Amino acid sequence: MITFVMALAMATPSPATIDAPRKAFQACLKTFETNQHAAKIAADAYSTAVKTACPAEAQALTDALVKFDTAMGTKRPTALSNAARDVDDYRVTSDERYRDMMAN
Repeated sequence: MITFVMALAMATPSPATIDAPRKAFQACLKTFETNQHAAKIAADAYSTAVKTACPAEAQALTDALVKFDTAMGTKRPTALSNAARDVDDYRVTSDERYRDMMAN
């Protein structure tokens, strides 16, 4: 019984598997913000641009989130939707942060 519980615990995916892609996406967005701010890009233009910024990092994060969720038993369509929402949340946060930077 103990062996089964330990095997089950080891088979459960680690949330740490999404840390690297998440940090890479966050870093890319931060670099994008900094570069856009230095170029004095208007907030409205930034809002449009950030939606497609960092595509490789966004895809890597999406893939990691979907892999984690499906390993935890989430159906793939739901996992894809969840991952898209998470990526969008990071972009919205970046947009809000950029607008704050431009206001100051």
